[in-house]
Amino acid sequence: MKKLLLLSSLTLALAACGNSTEEVEGEEAHEPHDETAEHHHEQVLDINLTVDNEADPSVISVELLKEDEAYEADRVRFEVKDTETEEITWLNAESEGEGIYTAETAEVESGEYSITAHINGPEDLHEHTDDIFEIE
Repeated sequence: MKKLLLLSSLTLALAACGNSTEEVEGEEAHEPHDETAEHHHEQVLDINLTVDNEADPSVISVELLKEDEAYEADRVRFEVKDTETEEITWLNAESEGEGIYTAETAEVESGEYSITAHINGPEDLHEHTDDIFEIE
């Protein structure tokens, strides 16, 4: 009986460990949300995500507005996911001022991508928006 209980406990522990580990391609993964922190689910920001393929290399940009005023975020990152291979590349955006953040796509090959802008701000603000873009 003790052996059965011990074997069941070990199996359960191994199963739990296997489910909590996520294999990630690239350097970073989506940050888990702190369950105890207040997470804003209603969108506070107006977010305009675009890709400029006229630039060399192409540039991803996002404009952030809050109540029609430029919003300065604490951090903006782009999650660039290849729609065919599902490989993910993370790009840190730099502030251009006036609520505009950009990142060059030099490390991304031409193709179709799902691009998600992750915006972090004061008071545990975390918003994101995504769309499908062609990068040339």
